[in-house]
Amino acid sequence: MFLLRKFHHYLRPSSLFPVRGSATSTIFRLLSTATPEAPSPISSSQFAVDYLIQSFGLHTNKATQLSRYLPHLKSPEKPDAVLWFLRQAGVNECDISAAVLRSPRFLCFSVEKCLKPRMAELVEIGFSPSDISLLVSICPNAFANTKLQQKIQFWIPIMGSIEKLLHAIRRDIFLLTRKHGNYVVPNISFLQEQCSLSVCQIAQMIMLSPTLITSRPEELEVKVKRARELCVSSTSGMFLHALILINRVKQSTIDARLLYLKNLGFSQQEVSLMISKSPNLLNLSEKIVGPKMEFLIKEAVCDKLHIVRNPALLMLSLEKRLKPRSLVKKLL
Repeated sequence: MFLLRKFHHYLRPSSLFPVRGSATSTIFRLLSTATPEAPSPISSSQFAVDYLIQSFGLHTNKATQLSRYLPHLKSPEKPDAVLWFLRQAGVNECDISAAVLRSPRFLCFSVEKCLKPRMAELVEIGFSPSDISLLVSICPNAFANTKLQQKIQFWIPIMGSIEKLLHAIRRDIFLLTRKHGNYVVPNISFLQEQCSLSVCQIAQMIMLSPTLITSRPEELEVKVKRARELCVSSTSGMFLHALILINRVKQSTIDARLLYLKNLGFSQQEVSLMISKSPNLLNLSEKIVGPKMEFLIKEAVCDKLHIVRNPALLMLSLEKRLKPRSLVKKLL
């Protein structure tokens, strides 16, 4: 094609070899069709699709979707090196596949700059091959972070063990990927200083609802305020459960359930007392609370005041706990 462009200059009427009228266009057509163009090389995206299909057995649609994250992958050299290293390090095939599905760019990480030094650091901390394999599957991007060792060493004293830490990371990878100085550290300090939560309680919170710790500090402050509005004291053992409830359930749903309890005949003071004793009561829908209340009042002949003082009764299974116990009580 380069020669064709050169010929165009000499085939113009003003060139050294003038050609009249329609002859010019005729020669152009002859020259443009005389030499067929060479087939274009396979595109990088198509190569990535083929590689994902052949290496992991993915469906074409899924491989095409993931290939968008590998626009520069043109040869198997780097991903093959990554796969070989992971297998040699004891990472099982299922965890490798999970890592690639979670973050296809993991295939292009540098073995020497990312994978090898990070794994050496994890072994030094005390990670077993199975621990490393699990971390690869749930948070592959962490292996590109030069501060991975520092972050894990921060968490282990709080969580108490590598196993518990991995359980929490599985629920929220931001425990490793978020900037600790901007999110985690301020949140932990706030919970300790303003809410009187111990390290043990914070670890329990992370196990149950880790997004509280990785959220923006201003968002956490709003949730703490809402938990206090439920009349649950921050010095109470129930405050942790109230905070987790606020984090999981929409405010509109909580408001609707509080209103439902009032409609059952409980006063505002009684509802507040019930929630302070058992915040998870607001996890239950009207369809669950209604039949239990009806059974306790009509069948078990419970006084409302007794229910107010023992709201955990409404947390028990109607068929497995309340009815059998009521029957035993009648027989006695």
